[in-house]
Amino acid sequence: MTGSAAATSGSSGLPPTRQTAFDYDRTVVAFHGTNIATATKLVDGAAFGQSENDDDWLGHGAYFWEYAPQQAWWWAQRRHGANAAVVGALVRLGDCIDLLDPSNAKLLRMAHDELVVAMKATGKALPKNANTHKYRDCAVFNYLYAKLQGEGFVVESCRAVFVPLVAKKGLPRLWERSGVLEGAHIQLCVREPNNILAVWSVRKDGRYGKDN
Repeated sequence: MTGSAAATSGSSGLPPTRQTAFDYDRTVVAFHGTNIATATKLVDGAAFGQSENDDDWLGHGAYFWEYAPQQAWWWAQRRHGANAAVVGALVRLGDCIDLLDPSNAKLLRMAHDELVVAMKATGKALPKNANTHKYRDCAVFNYLYAKLQGEGFVVESCRAVFVPLVAKKGLPRLWERSGVLEGAHIQLCVREPNNILAVWSVRKDGRYGKDN
């Protein structure tokens, strides 16, 4: 974290120093699944819409697959069928909560515990997660973003590894006790539209351009 926000003690009960949520001075290539009409508008300069579903697992924002065009195509075709399209984007991570840094997992857990207390105080129960609908995750991330913003730190992006579960089988290990999990990928939630620096069309094989 940069500037005065890094030294903020915060009344939220979150850690007084959050040095692991800081300015990532680097860019990544990411891919967004959508439909043909929307893809055309995005390449022409239209802004990405911010997803605000109550089960967005990294909270509200624009979602991308980092360095994974085939993941984006899989999702787009499942959602839009023959009308599917994928765009690539150059994304500056900026002020990023990176869940590949274990210290940020501690930050998120503390936000979760604080939200539990806050919800109980109002007589409300925290939402529960389902296998494919992460209602609690969404609530916790949105709570954390709001708390940090109230302390002067605006989260511009968040990234984390996602591993899809296999029905009745659990984690999709390639073989018994394998550390390699089929379908694992990094998802990126971009909350600051200005951090999306460039956008282009993506073919089904992942290369630049449109299929004929």
